[in-house]
Amino acid sequence: MLAGKIRKLDLVERTLVVLTEDGRELTAKVPEHAKIEVSEPNAMGTMGGTLEDLDVGYLVQLEVHETHPDHPCTCTSLVSIS
Repeated sequence: MLAGKIRKLDLVERTLVVLTEDGRELTAKVPEHAKIEVSEPNAMGTMGGTLEDLDVGYLVQLEVHETHPDHPCTCTSLVSIS
């Protein structure tokens, strides 16, 4: 799992750019079937969500495949922690 902050979010292309804790920028494609969880303050946990529930500046943890600097990796699971 990688952790970082969303720097860019493209809902049409279903991609996001995350600034990781170690200072790298990672571009990830988020397919329709990816598991997305968002923070739920009232329940003090997370609940199912969509890409539209996210925004620039949110802290996230994501599970990705194929981390390659020249093209986006694929995100299979994302949890918003802010």
